[in-house]
Amino acid sequence: MISTYEHDYPITGVREQNELFSSYICRNVSGGGLCTILSVHDRKLFPELAGWLSDTADPGAFTDLIEYFNYNGSLCIVMKYTQGLSLEKKLATEALPLAERLELGRRILERAVLQDIPEYFLGKCFSPECITVAPDLTVSFNYPIEDIVTAREVSAKENTQRVLRLLFAGELEKKVPAVLVEFLDRLPELTEGSIIDLYSEYYALCGRLEGYEEGSELPRTFWYKLWDKVKRVFFKAKKALIILLLLAAFGYLIYTVFDPGKSKDKEPHFDSIGTVSIDKNR
Repeated sequence: MISTYEHDYPITGVREQNELFSSYICRNVSGGGLCTILSVHDRKLFPELAGWLSDTADPGAFTDLIEYFNYNGSLCIVMKYTQGLSLEKKLATEALPLAERLELGRRILERAVLQDIPEYFLGKCFSPECITVAPDLTVSFNYPIEDIVTAREVSAKENTQRVLRLLFAGELEKKVPAVLVEFLDRLPELTEGSIIDLYSEYYALCGRLEGYEEGSELPRTFWYKLWDKVKRVFFKAKKALIILLLLAAFGYLIYTVFDPGKSKDKEPHFDSIGTVSIDKNR
């Protein structure tokens, strides 16, 4: 049990333990559900780390950071934890229509905006294995923050691009719909700004794709374009071959009708019947 004056966190599992920290899965008795607790052991780090948490995270918005406190000589950081199917596994095991995947992307970005997630935590939760998706498409984040002491300069840009490209991997492969592919191609530029700006661009994209029917656009990949050209050339050549065959058949028909050899005696002549020879002079 890890306890404060107000909260109790019964430990249900140990994630990792070493000299620097211990990481646990716990029940959140008062708040309900589960949480992870990172217990940092080095007391020299407490003032700087606690100050950074206080300056970085808005407790009113970023509710996935439940609290942090001293307990038995360690600094404990309590983060919300959700069990369930990760985005990575859901996309690997279920064939989701484009409309559902667009909605998933919107909910992921919207949750990040509403939570006002600081950059370090955003870099941790924005990966396909750390995003959980409920059957009703409710989205939750998990935070593997074991390196919070040594590596707080984390950028969320690459993971954000990775999540969105994974959501629309099929569309990227086929290069349709064009408006979605154009948005994905602009991701390096779009992720340079704030998550709010990215969400605004994405929301506008969803509006442009509202009512879009999958399969209404043909794939526009290089190989498809090449195959499309081959088919068009073959179709034209096929028509030419058919015409040539018809002309050849018509010519042969005329030849057989007007063949001068037809006027000659074409009746069969036999020299023998079985073993009996036929005398042609009689």
